[in-house]
Amino acid sequence: MRFRTLIARALPALLLLQFVSAAIAQLPVELTPATQPTTQQASAQPVSAIDQFSSTGFGRIMTGKQSLTVQDILNPNFWVDNIKDLIQTIALFIPRLLGTLLFLFVFWLIYRGIRRMAMGSMKKGEVDSSIREMLGTLIKWCVMGFGIVIACNQLGIPIVAMLTGVSIIGLAVGFAAQETLSNFIAGIVIFLDKPFKVGDWIDIEGTFGQVRRVSFRSTRMLTLDGQVVVFPNTQVLAKQVANHSTNPITRVHVAVGIAYKESIDAARKVLLTLVEKDERVEKNPPPEVVVDSLGDSSVNLHLRFWLADEEVEKTIVFEYNEKAKLALDEAKIEIPFPHLQMFVEKSEGVETLARAMGNGSTATKVA
Repeated sequence: MRFRTLIARALPALLLLQFVSAAIAQLPVELTPATQPTTQQASAQPVSAIDQFSSTGFGRIMTGKQSLTVQDILNPNFWVDNIKDLIQTIALFIPRLLGTLLFLFVFWLIYRGIRRMAMGSMKKGEVDSSIREMLGTLIKWCVMGFGIVIACNQLGIPIVAMLTGVSIIGLAVGFAAQETLSNFIAGIVIFLDKPFKVGDWIDIEGTFGQVRRVSFRSTRMLTLDGQVVVFPNTQVLAKQVANHSTNPITRVHVAVGIAYKESIDAARKVLLTLVEKDERVEKNPPPEVVVDSLGDSSVNLHLRFWLADEEVEKTIVFEYNEKAKLALDEAKIEIPFPHLQMFVEKSEGVETLARAMGNGSTATKVA
């Protein structure tokens, strides 16, 4: 059914191209002796059905080579001879038409086979549906376009000149759409390299979100704020991408500081108790509390645990920051903060003020 639809669309275009080429061939062109083709060259060129028809009576009249007179119209032999020529021309054209249809059918089978293999492999690789559709269209036009070129050559249509014009137009379009072509090529690289797929949680230069769609022009992400961020594919390849969904589990770090006078083991016990009953936290590898650094006024600890659901990776840090503060306060473990101490040297004014405050005076006159 699809092949018949394709033939119904392509055949009128092929016939139109043949008529146009025949009309162009009838234009008067003066050739110098040096440029006139030899007999062998002329015989080597395929003669189209339109050229054969133009040599008949009807063909000469339609192309303007011969004028139709009243005697021709009234002469029965004129109609008989021209109808015979027309039937002969159609009979000669039918084998070429059948050969053209055969070429188109063969290339249609090739296209269907290549498309089926490509779609099957992309479906197994969980490639986005938009990329599958675009690649299917690209395969169709590449294979069937080559088949149409051969079909035009079979019908005697001068396809070389037409392809030259199309190439020039394509070159101009390529220069005008360099950025679009760059994103298109980058999309192909992403498809082949597969750094991520639709549904993965990734981080691109600080932007964390879930991949919703990967097309040949851009990559779309849904962030935790509910915003859809669109990255051109060239930027995705140029920037560092962290895929949080490649590994089945992801580790989370919660930073906590305690005072130097406090016990590290006591703080570790309090923090580990927080995650014991949390079903989101993986039991293997087990959670741990490590000393990250010794700060100016605090011992900096890291509560580290693993998650299977990367979607809550960022939000769970906010949750455990609050839980750690409340648990350490309940355990009477101090979380230090910067203090400012002022030392005042002894002087007559300071001593007078100190005596006045010691006597309970509310006003002191200092000479």
